[in-house]
Amino acid sequence: MPIKLKNSSELLVNKEFKISPKGYNGLEVDQLLDQIIRDYELVENNCLLSKQEAESLQKKIDDLTKENIRLSVELDNEKSRWKYIKSDGKDIHIDNLVLLQRIGKLEQIIYERLHINPDELTKNFDPDDY
Repeated sequence: MPIKLKNSSELLVNKEFKISPKGYNGLEVDQLLDQIIRDYELVENNCLLSKQEAESLQKKIDDLTKENIRLSVELDNEKSRWKYIKSDGKDIHIDNLVLLQRIGKLEQIIYERLHINPDELTKNFDPDDY
């Protein structure tokens, strides 16, 4: 909760006291007010820094919230992909997935070097034809 100050350093600097014959020593009042003004300036500066910190932290929270939402969507997409990687109700072993990735990379190299469009390949592909 922000601090609500009743006075500001500017108000204290410009404060005028009534003069009375039995009043306080003006020098002592001035010295005390000078100390109070310095304290108020410190509090005001601290409030300003706290406000800037709060704004910066809120921006970080907003950014992290957006990133969290993006990652949650990405995680859900990956979960939906993995739920279909099953064979007769049995999970496919991770080694098989690694092998499939390697095969995919090898196919890509072959397609690039032989200039073959993978969409044009048929089930009865014969590499001797190339």
